[in-house]
Amino acid sequence: MDQTELKADFLRTYDTYANDIYRFCAVKVTNRELAQDLTQEVFMRFWQTVRDGEKLRNERAYLYTLARNLIIDWYRKKKESSLDVLTDQGIDFGNDDHKKIEESAQMREVLEVINQLDDDAREALLLRYVEGFTPKEIAAMSGETANAVSVRINRAIKKVQGLIQAT
Repeated sequence: MDQTELKADFLRTYDTYANDIYRFCAVKVTNRELAQDLTQEVFMRFWQTVRDGEKLRNERAYLYTLARNLIIDWYRKKKESSLDVLTDQGIDFGNDDHKKIEESAQMREVLEVINQLDDDAREALLLRYVEGFTPKEIAAMSGETANAVSVRINRAIKKVQGLIQAT
C-alpha cells in the first residue's frame, strides 16, 4: 500500500473513531485537556502501526485497547486533586444555575459509584453504555465470551443501583 493510500485509510479511521475515543478517554479521566492529549497519543500510535505495515483485524478494538492502556498508565503515574482539576471537570463555582449544578452533582455521584466498581466491571459498563458497544464487541476486545460480558454488565448495574440506594 502506498503512502497516499495509508494516509487516506488513516484519515478515514480518524474521522470515524476520533470522537468516540475522545469521549471514552474523557469519561475515564474526567479532564478534557488530558482526554484530548490521550486521544492524540492513541492516533499517533495507530499511525505508527499503520505506517509500519501491520495488518489490523479490528481497528476499533485496537484503538480502544490503546486508549485503555494509555489511561491505565496515566493513572499509575499520578492522580491529582485540586481546584484546577475540578474546574476542568466542569464545576463552575461562579454559576448560579441551580439545575445545572444539581445535574452535575447527580452525574458526579453516579460516576463516583461507578468508580467504586472493580476495573473490569467499570470498563464493561462504560464501553456498553457510554460508547455503545454490544456485549459481543466488548467480548472481542477483552478476549472473553459475550455471555461473560453480559453477566458482568448486569452484576455491575445491580451493584451501582444498590450503592446509589444506600446513599
